[in-house]
Amino acid sequence: MFTIYQSDSIGRLQKASKIAHNTLLSFVNPTNEEISRAAKLLSISEDFFRDSLDVNERPRIEKNGNALLIVLHLPVACAGELSPEEVPYRTMPIGIIHAQDHLVIVSREEVPLLQDILGGKYGSFQAHMKTRITLLLFEAIAQSYVDFLKLITERVGQLQRELKKAYRNRELFDLIRLNKSLVYFSTSLHAMRIVFQRLSNGKDIKLYDEDERMLYNALVDIEQAVEVTEMRRDSLSNLMDAYAAIVHNNLNSVLKILTTITIVLMVPTIFGSIFSMNVALPYEDEWMTTVVVGGLIAVISGALVFVFYKTKFLKS
Repeated sequence: MFTIYQSDSIGRLQKASKIAHNTLLSFVNPTNEEISRAAKLLSISEDFFRDSLDVNERPRIEKNGNALLIVLHLPVACAGELSPEEVPYRTMPIGIIHAQDHLVIVSREEVPLLQDILGGKYGSFQAHMKTRITLLLFEAIAQSYVDFLKLITERVGQLQRELKKAYRNRELFDLIRLNKSLVYFSTSLHAMRIVFQRLSNGKDIKLYDEDERMLYNALVDIEQAVEVTEMRRDSLSNLMDAYAAIVHNNLNSVLKILTTITIVLMVPTIFGSIFSMNVALPYEDEWMTTVVVGGLIAVISGALVFVFYKTKFLKS
C-alpha cells in the first residue's frame, strides 16, 4: 500500500491520486508489484525498497546514482499478549529514499509518527523539501526513543514495587524482557548516531543553517538516548543480579532452617527407634527410664538448637 502527498498552491500537504513532480510517497509493506512499478517509475533500485523492509537491516546510508537511501530504526511497542520470548518494545527499520524529484518513505508497518510529521506537529514544510522532511523525521525518531525510555523506566519502577511484596517469576521475566528491549534500543541508537554524524558533514545531503541546527538537535537527543539506554541497561542488569542474589539467599535461609529441624528431630527419632526394638533393654521396665530418656532427648535437642543459634546458622 502506498500514499501520494503533494503540496497545494498555498503549501498545504494533501493526498494526490498520481505521482507528479516533487511528490512525497509513503509505502507501507508494499507488494513486489508495487515495488517494481515504483522503482522503475522513480529510477530507484528495488534493493532500496527491500532493504527498508528487512527487519535485520541496520541503520546506514547508501548512494546509488542519483538516489540516496537512509535506513533508520524506529522504536515501537509490541501489541497484544506477549509470549515469554517476546519483548514489549522493539525497533523497526524505516527507509528514507531521496530520488531525483521525490522523497520516498518505506516501512513494514503503519508509522503514527509519520502521520504526526505530515500533520505539521514537528514543523512546517512542503512536499519538495526533501531535506527538511528527513530532518523532521530524524528529530521525531530521536524524541520517540526518549519517550519510550521514560515508559521503560516507569515500568521498571512498577516491577520493583511489586517485587518488594513478593518475589515471583512473572515480574522477573518482565525485567528480562525489558532488558532485551534495551539491547535492541542500544544497538539501533549506536548505529543511528553514526548515520547522523555522517550526515552532519553535508556531503550526502545539502544542509543550510536551519537544517544544521535541526540535525544537531536530533543528534543531541540521540546522544542523550544512548547514554540513558546504557545507564538503564546497567541498572537493570544490576537489579536483576541483586534480586537473584536475594532469592538465592532466601532459599539458603529456608534450607538452613529445614536442616536444623531435621537434625534436631533425629535425636528423638534415634531414641524412639532404640526403645521400640523387639529386644530386651536394661531398665526398660523402670518408670525412671522414661524420665531419664525424655530428659536426655530434651537436653541434646536443646543443646543442638543452642549451638546452631550461637554459630549464626539460623540467621540470614
